[in-house]
Amino acid sequence: MEIFWSSEIDAILSIGRSLEDVGVRNWALSRKDALAALTKLTEIDTAVLGGDVYSVSGGLVEANYDNWYCNRDEHEVDLAFVNRTIAVARNYIVNYQSPEGTVLFAIVPKI
Repeated sequence: MEIFWSSEIDAILSIGRSLEDVGVRNWALSRKDALAALTKLTEIDTAVLGGDVYSVSGGLVEANYDNWYCNRDEHEVDLAFVNRTIAVARNYIVNYQSPEGTVLFAIVPKI
C-alpha cells in the first residue's frame, strides 16, 4: 500500500473510505470514526490543518465543498497548535448539521 501521509497517520485514517476514486489521496470517515481519529491524532501529537465534507448518496461519495481549516498562530508552540487544531476539528465535526450516514469527513493532518 502506498503511504499518503505517514504510516502512523495512514493507519489511523485508512479506516475510512478511500477517496482515490474521486481523485483525492485521503480517506473520508463517518462522524464517529472521524472523532475517534482525532483522539488518536492527539495521542501522536499531530495537528489537523483542516478537512473537507463529502456527501454520500446512493453509495456514491462526492465533495459538497463544506470545509474547515486552522492556521498556526504567530508564536504558537507545537503542543498548543495540536490541541487547538484538534479542538477546532472536533467542534466542526460534532456541530455539522446532517443526518447520520449522509456525510463523511476527510481530515488533513500536518505532516
